[in-house]
Amino acid sequence: MTEDITDEQINSLQLGEFFGYGVDAGLGCFTDVETNNIFSAVMDKFYSDNPDKNYYDDLLAEEFKNTSGQHPLSRDLGDWNNHFPRQGDNNNVIMFASGWGDGFYPTYWGTDSNGKIVELITDFNVVGGE
Repeated sequence: MTEDITDEQINSLQLGEFFGYGVDAGLGCFTDVETNNIFSAVMDKFYSDNPDKNYYDDLLAEEFKNTSGQHPLSRDLGDWNNHFPRQGDNNNVIMFASGWGDGFYPTYWGTDSNGKIVELITDFNVVGGE
C-alpha cells in the first residue's frame, strides 16, 4: 500500500461521502502493485500481438465460466475469477462482478487490535436499507 489513510483524511469526509473505487464494464478486481504492473504488461503485449482481439472476450470470459460459472449462486457466465496473468507465476488478480454494475463503491479496511490490515470490504449496494 503506497498511501496511508489517516483519521484526518477520514474526518474530511462530508455526510454521505465515502472512500471507494470506481468500476467500469461491471467488473472490479483486487491485486497488488507488483501484479498490477505484470497484468498491465501482459495486456499491452496481448493487444500489440492481437490488435483485433479483446482480452476479456478471448481469455477472461472462459476463465470466468470455468472458475465460477457452475456454482449454484453464480450466473452461467461466472461472477468471479482468480486470474494469473503469467502462467506458472503465483501473482494473481481476483476479478468479480460488481453489484449493480458500473459505479463507485464504498470500501473499508478492517484492522486487528495491532492496527494491521486484515481485510478489505467493498459494499456493492446490493442489500437495501433505510
